[in-house]
Amino acid sequence: MEKFKAEIRKRMQYLILLFVSLLLIYMVLFLNQERLPRPSDHIISFHGGALTSLGLLLIIYIFINLRAIRDDKELRKLYIKENDERTAMILQKTGAIGINICILGFATATIIAGYYSDAVFFTLLGSTIFVSLVKGLFKIYYHNKV
Repeated sequence: MEKFKAEIRKRMQYLILLFVSLLLIYMVLFLNQERLPRPSDHIISFHGGALTSLGLLLIIYIFINLRAIRDDKELRKLYIKENDERTAMILQKTGAIGINICILGFATATIIAGYYSDAVFFTLLGSTIFVSLVKGLFKIYYHNKV
C-alpha cells in the first residue's frame, strides 16, 4: 500500500503543477489581451468556462488524493476503484486512452482556433462534443453489457 501511496503523492504533484500552469497561462493571456486578436463574446465565455471547469476538476482531484493519503480507508477505496478489473476492461473496450487524447487535442485546438476564426472554433467544438458523446455512449453501453 505504501507503493500506491507514493504513486498518489506523485500524481498530486503533477496535478498541482498542472493547476499552477493553468493559472499562469490564464494570467499571461489576461495580461496580454491587448496584443491578442479579439474573439467574439461567445468564445470568450467558452474559454472562461473551460478554464474554470478544468481548474475545479483539478482541485477536486487534488482533494480526493489528499484525503486518500491522510486516511487509510480512503486510500484502500481509491486503490480498489483504480484497480477494478471490470472498469479496466470497460476502459479497454471503449479505447478510453486514445479517445481522451483526441478529446484533449480537439479541446486545445478549439481554444486556440477561437482567437482566429469563429467558423473553425464552432466546427472543432462540435467535433469535440461528438467525440465526447461517442465515448460516453460506449461507456454506458459497455457498463451495462459487461
